[in-house]
Amino acid sequence: MMRLAFDEILYIRSDGNYCVMTLSNGEEIQLWMNLKTITELIDQQMRQQEIVFVRVGKQYVLNLHYISRIDTKKDQLSLWRKELSQKIVLDSISHKALQLLEEGIKQKQNEL
Repeated sequence: MMRLAFDEILYIRSDGNYCVMTLSNGEEIQLWMNLKTITELIDQQMRQQEIVFVRVGKQYVLNLHYISRIDTKKDQLSLWRKELSQKIVLDSISHKALQLLEEGIKQKQNEL
């Protein structure tokens, strides 16, 4: 069992039947469950709170608070905030998943 603040989690990457959770301090934690199970656990924990995590494609669950850039031309996504020592670039995300994420973020901004 591990207790973390949601803000400490940058992203979770699927690696077959297990996942790797990357934290804002750079630590990586291996989780012995698949991404679907992790997504369900996060949803249970965050029941009526603001949506913080979003599944992007088959491989990633991302913390929306860290997304700094979506580049659909290069199929890359950048994660960064001032607490991080460096920008993290994820480049193995499908083009369609990035487009859907970008549209969802724009729609959310328009609602505000």
